[in-house]
Amino acid sequence: MALEQRGKQDARTGDEFVAEKADQGMHRRAALKVGAALATGGAVGLLGGQATAAKPQAPAVLTGKQAGRKFRAWVQEGLWVGGKAGVEELRLKELHSRQVVVRTEASAPCYSLCQRGIGGTPAVNPAPKYAPDTVPQISNHTAVGVVEAVASDVRRVKPGDRVIVGVVPQCGNCYMCLHGRADHCQWAFAVPDGFPPKIAIRADGSEIIAQVGVGGLAELTVCYEEYLCPIFTDLPADQLSLLGDTAATGFGGATAVMKVLPGSNVVVLGAGPVGLAAVMAARLVGAAQIIVSEPVKHRRESAKRLGATTVLDPNALGDRLVETIRELCKGPTGRIMSGGRGWIPQAESDFVNAAFGATRDNRGADFTIEAAGPTGDIPKVETPPDATGTLAMRQAWEMTRRGGEVVYLGFGQIGDVSYPAAAFANAGRTVHAGQQGGLNFMRDIPGMVALMEQGKYDLAPIVTSRWRLEDTDKAFRVASDRTELAPVVVFDS
Repeated sequence: MALEQRGKQDARTGDEFVAEKADQGMHRRAALKVGAALATGGAVGLLGGQATAAKPQAPAVLTGKQAGRKFRAWVQEGLWVGGKAGVEELRLKELHSRQVVVRTEASAPCYSLCQRGIGGTPAVNPAPKYAPDTVPQISNHTAVGVVEAVASDVRRVKPGDRVIVGVVPQCGNCYMCLHGRADHCQWAFAVPDGFPPKIAIRADGSEIIAQVGVGGLAELTVCYEEYLCPIFTDLPADQLSLLGDTAATGFGGATAVMKVLPGSNVVVLGAGPVGLAAVMAARLVGAAQIIVSEPVKHRRESAKRLGATTVLDPNALGDRLVETIRELCKGPTGRIMSGGRGWIPQAESDFVNAAFGATRDNRGADFTIEAAGPTGDIPKVETPPDATGTLAMRQAWEMTRRGGEVVYLGFGQIGDVSYPAAAFANAGRTVHAGQQGGLNFMRDIPGMVALMEQGKYDLAPIVTSRWRLEDTDKAFRVASDRTELAPVVVFDS
């Protein structure tokens, strides 16, 4: 009888435990860890019927069956937003050996999912033709939350850990990880057939995947441990939710594969969440000049507040944008023997120009970050000069000085980009494919968190609204309309 009573006493939800301990003054993160253990039978042995002492586990082990657990998720019929979608109650399948269950705290809907339009007027005319995409899936590809259960082979995290769920994994074992490019981890780009796995069951008995093996817009997120980075912080969940994708991508664009130098000239094309994160990162590492080109007025204003030294409207400048930026970045002198770049004008017939590609005129940005990307539906604010995203890619190359560096952070551009052959071969720039800006997930996320805690990398101004799960369609709508910066879907903690 006493054992039965003890079991009832311990049969509290994790949320109840966290609330109680918070009232008693316990640190919230510590309370969350024990609360998660309550929910899964870990540090307090709910499933075992009695309390047990909390012990470190390495590796963490699964505590209690997960199959059949009910949770709500935003389910859409296909990879892209715009078709049939809504909240559904799902039931978890049992975990694979390296999968983790995360109780989601927040997830930031990504604009990339709106790039094929969500029911408005297509910005690209004629609109591209796409193959039908009707695979049901839990939407999005990033989140922040607390680990509730882990499978038998998991080593990276354990129940109670707060984690960033990232769009790009880091396994540490594949060819790309071992060669210093974890941003191209082959868990994302060379996965075997059967990925993403079916993680839950719908009401009609059919099984469902999480988008790109991650999802995020659900009360429970299930993914492989390679997509998780443990963090040890009490920072707000809505801000942390940006670290799985947009804010981490922008930060990586200025600090990872392309390393902005102190005192340099930096240009950022596009001031959405990715571009604004790049602006803050460039300021943080000491760029002397940060020039932002952005057609949307409220975004230009945000860029100025967050560290841009100059903001430009590409619609107003038109064909003069590249020359304007090159002139802004020419430096204090053109005298090459005094450390200047050289401003020598030249005719098209000039042999040096024709053979080597504008070698004599070396004005332009030291580092250029393209964060514009394509446009889905025509937004409710100012429209960009090119909805395909390719114009910004070409301009990024043109406005960068000889020997400078360019990183492309946009995703899903439509069409092709060409460069002048002679200049590309002999007066070229270092061009980086910006898969999350070259981010090293496990190395860089903790550093960003530390900077956020010190107030040096403040994502609060980028989070402009918070939504409940049932209003996810509205969050995607404001992202598509570009009337806000970053809407975030939040969950009860």
